[in-house]
Amino acid sequence: MSEGGRAKAGRGASGGSGTPAEAGVPAGTTFAGAPEQEEAGRSGRTVPAGWGRYLVAPRPLGLLPGAVPPIEASVLWSLLEEDGEVRVLGQVRPSRSRGLGAIAEPAPACPPIAVVAMLPERARALAANPQVVVEADQPLAYAAAHPLVPQVPAADPAWAAPLTEPAALTVRVVGSDQQPVPGAQVWAIGATAPSHAVTDITGTAHLTLPADIPETVHALYVRPVGGYWPTRVQGTALPQDGQDQTTVEVRALGEDFEGFPGRAVTGWGQQAMRLTQIPPTFRGHGTTIALLDAGIDADHPDLKDTVAGGHDFVAGSAHGWQKDATGRGTWCAGVIAAADNHTGMTGIAADTRLHALKLFPHGRVSHLLEALDWCLTHGIDLAQLNLACPQPSQLLAWKILDLRAAGCTLIAPAGDTGHATAFPATLPTVLSVGALAHTGTHPDHPRQAAWPGPYLPAYTPAGADLIAPGDAIITTSPDGDYTPADGTAIAAAHITALAALLLAHHDQLRGQIHPATHARVDHLTTLLRAGTHPMPGTDPTRTGAGLPDAPTVLGLTTPPTQAGTPFTTDPRQGGLQYAQPRT
Repeated sequence: MSEGGRAKAGRGASGGSGTPAEAGVPAGTTFAGAPEQEEAGRSGRTVPAGWGRYLVAPRPLGLLPGAVPPIEASVLWSLLEEDGEVRVLGQVRPSRSRGLGAIAEPAPACPPIAVVAMLPERARALAANPQVVVEADQPLAYAAAHPLVPQVPAADPAWAAPLTEPAALTVRVVGSDQQPVPGAQVWAIGATAPSHAVTDITGTAHLTLPADIPETVHALYVRPVGGYWPTRVQGTALPQDGQDQTTVEVRALGEDFEGFPGRAVTGWGQQAMRLTQIPPTFRGHGTTIALLDAGIDADHPDLKDTVAGGHDFVAGSAHGWQKDATGRGTWCAGVIAAADNHTGMTGIAADTRLHALKLFPHGRVSHLLEALDWCLTHGIDLAQLNLACPQPSQLLAWKILDLRAAGCTLIAPAGDTGHATAFPATLPTVLSVGALAHTGTHPDHPRQAAWPGPYLPAYTPAGADLIAPGDAIITTSPDGDYTPADGTAIAAAHITALAALLLAHHDQLRGQIHPATHARVDHLTTLLRAGTHPMPGTDPTRTGAGLPDAPTVLGLTTPPTQAGTPFTTDPRQGGLQYAQPRT
């Protein structure tokens, strides 16, 4: 096991890198769960209201207690099909090569899984059988709180005092030229709960305040789809006594960078990792990356030739992945592999091949398991998991062991809550990434460091393996434009792209020199860790091994002697420089 694996051992639901550890039904699993509304399962069978969705699998032979005999998967499926209190919705079976190639493969750690619907009481009874593993088919989440939105404790509805007639707040969003900005997300942070609306074609958003009035709104947060900096409005800029409307002006990216996006810029993140100092031929050619998120905007000029394909696992369709439901998949795709076409920005590994595996919205652990199987059958080198599970999943931990055995490195954001790292990033078999910020890189960011330079933003949690730039990063947006993006998923995209450069260009990893096995995964993560430098003055529990230095990781040079020396930023330039050729 790698150093990182040992450091994270004991967290989450998995053991080490060999045989899977037994965790039983994960602690805290609630079989009552949130009852499903009547819906059609993936098999077309109706799920009655009040029933929950569950994952059922035979317990592996080495994890059975005492003299309890194993149960074959085929027998378990038959029993489930015959049970009148259970409806089978589908199956997730381990992926194996066909023919003689399968002989050389290790036995899958993850057993075949049935996706079923049943009442919580039936699930509890079935979980009492030591021959089987039963888990809730949990909904996937982002586990994120936007870094520019002040975190307000959620009000208990029992203590809220909703207005008989909810108050209204009208927010008009315009650029510096006073032209309307349609499609902007607008949040009003009140004393009890946030309200949300999207601007129409006139740039106007109409918000309903169920338990606030405009005067009690603490802040407004506005995020345009692309082309502008997001902004937060507080204090006297908010509506005052008797006002129910206000105008928010957002700053265009082109105001900071003349000619942008026609003239390309290089972000502070690439400078921080010294990616501007590696050979121009280092572009990740021949590597494959799966991005597990909400899809990727395949029509973006910088991504249309980079995204090789994908799959929508929620819809069960080879289509649909081309539309990004949240925007975050497109943000990460740009950081990793935006085309080098001398406009906008260029991805770190522009010649890698991206695959968009869509899991949002409405994705569950069962969909994630299918997506990971897809990675196995398609020989994916790197998979970035932009997601979190409310509770640990033993079955998911076993499936990730199978990917590691096949040489696929899994990378995940640590989460944006500012608390503990989210599952599955807690697993020793997943490389978790926290975010790094830098003063002066965002015109609206408050100073959060005692001195100019890099710092850890409040939203990055403890427990990450590495840190990377993840704040005010200019990247692609779903409207064909560009946007500043924040979060640990953006930081993870930097590490995913650097890992692609390692696989393609490092003497010890490129091509077929190192076969696709768990040893390749361990070697890659060891190189990433060995090429980092710590961040003085920061909490080491939140930085992990530190910030990777690209030339050092790639074996091109020795590491810098002091953190912060590889890059500087000019607050007046938003921390960006015009793109220069790699030397």
